[in-house]
Parts: sequence; C-alpha cells; structure tokens
Amino acid sequence: MDAGTDSQLAETTSDGNKEKFQLTENETVQVESNKRSRLKVATVCILCFFNLTYYMDRFGIAGILTAIQCDLGATDSQAGLLQTAFIIPYVIFSPVVGYLGDRYSRRLILVLGIFFWSCATLTASFMPELWSFIVVRSLTGVGEACFSSLAPAIISDLYASNVRSKYLAVYYFAIPVGSGLGYIIFAEVATAADDWRWGLRVTPVFGFITVVLILLFLQDPPRGQSEGSRMKTTSWMNDLKYFATHGSYIWISIATTAVAFIAGAFGAWGPKYITLGLVTQEEQQSEDISDLLGRVSLVFGFITVVTGLMGVIFGSLMGTKLRGKYPTIDPEICGFGVLASVPLIFAMTILARGPEAPTYITFFFGQWFLNLNWALATDMLMYTIVPTRRSSAKALQILLNHVLGDAGSPYIIGLLSDAFKPLVDSGYSTKYLASPSSFLRNGTLPIEEQDCDLSPIDVTTAERDFTALQYALFIALFIQVLGAFAFIATSWTIIDDKAEVDRAAAINRIKNDNSVQSESTVDDSISNKPTVTPPTIVISEYL
Repeated sequence: MDAGTDSQLAETTSDGNKEKFQLTENETVQVESNKRSRLKVATVCILCFFNLTYYMDRFGIAGILTAIQCDLGATDSQAGLLQTAFIIPYVIFSPVVGYLGDRYSRRLILVLGIFFWSCATLTASFMPELWSFIVVRSLTGVGEACFSSLAPAIISDLYASNVRSKYLAVYYFAIPVGSGLGYIIFAEVATAADDWRWGLRVTPVFGFITVVLILLFLQDPPRGQSEGSRMKTTSWMNDLKYFATHGSYIWISIATTAVAFIAGAFGAWGPKYITLGLVTQEEQQSEDISDLLGRVSLVFGFITVVTGLMGVIFGSLMGTKLRGKYPTIDPEICGFGVLASVPLIFAMTILARGPEAPTYITFFFGQWFLNLNWALATDMLMYTIVPTRRSSAKALQILLNHVLGDAGSPYIIGLLSDAFKPLVDSGYSTKYLASPSSFLRNGTLPIEEQDCDLSPIDVTTAERDFTALQYALFIALFIQVLGAFAFIATSWTIIDDKAEVDRAAAINRIKNDNSVQSESTVDDSISNKPTVTPPTIVISEYL
C-alpha cells in the first residue's frame, strides 16, 4: 500500500473518530439536558406537593372545628383564633426568610422550615388544653414563612414567560384543591378514629416526606436564570423603597389581601354556617348533627376542589391566550372574576337557611369566579418584579395577605359573631329551654350543659348562632368588592412595570455578555491565539 493511500486512510480514520467523538459529545449534552429538565419538573412537583399539604392542614381544621370547640370549650372568637394565631411567628420570620431567600441557599431554608412545621403540627395534636393547642399550632407560621415566600420565586427562576405561567397555575391548584381535600380528609379521619385529633396527624407525615424529597431532588437555580441575567442583590432598605413606589405591587397586594380575607372567612366558617342553616329547618332536625356536619364538610370540600381546578385552569388559560393581544388582560380577568363572585356568594349566605341545592349551586359558581385570580396574581407579581427581589416581594405580600387577610378574617368573623349574638332577636332558642336562667349574660348556653358526644352543635341556640354568623359574613363581602377594584386598578400600571423589568434584564444580559467577551479577549491575548467562537467550530465540522 503506497504512502498516499496510507495518508488517506489515516485521514478517514481520524475523521471517523472525530465524528464519533462529536456524536458522543452531542448525545451527552442531550442526556444532561433531559436530566436537567426532569429535575426542574421534579422540583415543581415537590413544591406543589407540600403546598397541597400545607393548605390541607390550614383549612382542614374547619372540617372538625365544631368538634374542637365542643371538646376544648372554645367560643367563636377563640375558634377563629386557631386560624389566626400563626401570624405572630410568621410576622417575625417572614421578612427574615425573604431577605435570606434572595441571598442564600433556598433549599436549606426549605428543609429546616418544613421539618419544623411538621413537628409543630404533630405536637399540637397532643395538646390537652385550648390555649396550649393554640400556642403550639401558631408555631406552624415559622414553617410557612420558610416555604410560601421561596417556592414561587424558585419556579420563576426555573421557567420564564408562558411556561412559568403554566407551572405557577399548577402550583396554585394546591390552594383550593388542598383546602377542599383538607375538609374531606380531616372530617373523615376524625370520624373513623372517633377523635378529631387524628385528623391533625395526617399532614405531618406528608411534611416529613417532603423534606426527604427536597434533599434528594430539589433544584435551587441561580436568581434570574430563566431571564438569562445575573443581577446583583441590593440592601433590604432599597428593596422596601422599591416596593413602596411600585404601582403594580401595591395594587396587587391590596387585591390579594382582600381575596384572602374572603377566602379565609368562608373557608374557616363555611361548613359550620351551612350546617347551622340546615339545623334551623324542621325537616333537618331528625338527622344526627355529627352526620350532617360530616356530609356538609364533604360537599363543601368537593366544591372547593372542583371550583379550584376549574378556576385556576380557566384563569391561566385565558391569561396565556390573550396576554399577547391585550397586555392588561391578567388584572382585568382577576378583577371581573372577583367582582362577579360577590352577588353569588351573597346569595349563598341568604339561601343557606333553605334547601341545600340552591346554596351549593350559588357557592359553586361564586368560588369558580373567585378562583380565577390565584395563578394570575402571582404571575403578575413575578413578571413585574426584578428577579433579585422576588422572594422579598412575595414574603412581604404574603405577610400582608395573612395579617389583614386570611389569617385575621377567621378571628374577626368569630369575634363579630360573638358580638352579634346578644343583639339577635330570634326567639327560636327559648322554645327548647325549660328556663331562661340557663343562659349566660351574653345569651350563650353554658358549655358544660352540652354533650359533645351526642352533638357538636347546640340545637337550642342554632337559630341565633346562624343569624349572628350571617351578619358577620356580610361584612366580608364589602372587603371582596375592594379587592375587585384593586385588581382592575393594576391594569393602569402593569404595562410600564413589566417593561421596566424586561429592560433591566436586557441591560444586565448585555453587561454579562460584554464581561465574558472581555475576559475571552484577555485570555486570547495572553495565549497569543486567535479568537475562535465555539459555534463556528461546530458548524465548520458539520460542513
């Protein structure tokens, strides 16, 4: 074989090896890309799982609220405090977690927070007295502070644009779906075990499972990764000044706080309110009260789950499809959805004293319209706030949502209900009492005269309790109207605020590219090699 043939074979062999190496390298890149995609999806699934668990625990207590009141001797205001007490530790830890979440490992913060939440939730179920139960339950606010402000920011750093909207929609399924499942699971477990405390012992198990999943699979992406930028963090005072002058952030925070108020009020008191309305009817008085309450909690939970799924899906799809043509469609969907739910929920409060079907139908459509905003509100927040401030922005907003919204509303409604009871002139309860002297000065029946094993609701005062709670819930509807107009007002500022974020991300990308090119030029000058970009090599090899 001559030298020319040997040289040609050598070149062919060399080219073949090069092609084989190139294919192997491409396959490796493809495998790594698929692995990263799977881990990103796994991260979203883990966050959704715990969000579902958290809201199961948060609102599931409403499914066993009357049993807790009867067993621990709690008034309506004290029962409302069960949903409100966690706000004290949350207020303390939420700003700290938001600050740390924008600067340090969010994965570690999630692990510590969720583990503490699980321990506090489990421990509370063993507390024998009312106030010890309230205090230990309040410690769950520490865990929520660690989770609720970080999870949406992580999803926003994993995905951008419409993909982010879809995954945030999946994440916010957990609010109505978890709430509805909580009503059902807590009530059914408590009934099966003949003890309401076992209902509280379900969610801690899911919490410990979440900790293991986070340690194994959760990804903590760099801040701003989805936008292709690497912005520097700023001081906490600068962040606060930014939020205080950010029009969209202010309006969205007001709107979501108002929606959280109505959701917390009806989420905590809805099952008891409907049950009281049924108890006041002659045809329902033959049914066992415990069975009636369980049935109402089951239907209430089912409606909450279905309307949550429908509302979040419809809201997210409408926003995604129409956003390109109508830039202000997101706040308008939220605003008109909340406003449309007001007359429906009002009708539900009126019809609760009558047949069940109209009550559930109006509640179904009222919840459907109300749930249109859950995913869109967070999506608006994320695309109008720069990446390095998103955790702090979400932490501060959730703090407002809780203090003035869903954490405070159960206690406020319970307090108003207790205040209205002496003013309600029903005359219904006197038909069942041998003597008016068995009333306390505020008109309530002494708790020791009620047999909790026979009935968690006092039939002798059901008419008065229903009317007082109805008046208290009417006040929540005024707050809901305020939230609707705040969402609509967001449309006045959202275009400019989103453009400012896009402009900041673009400028940052240009700076990063220039910095990389400068470093590459310096390295090439030192090595005295010509500057060759990798894409040119790949294209030339394929050509």
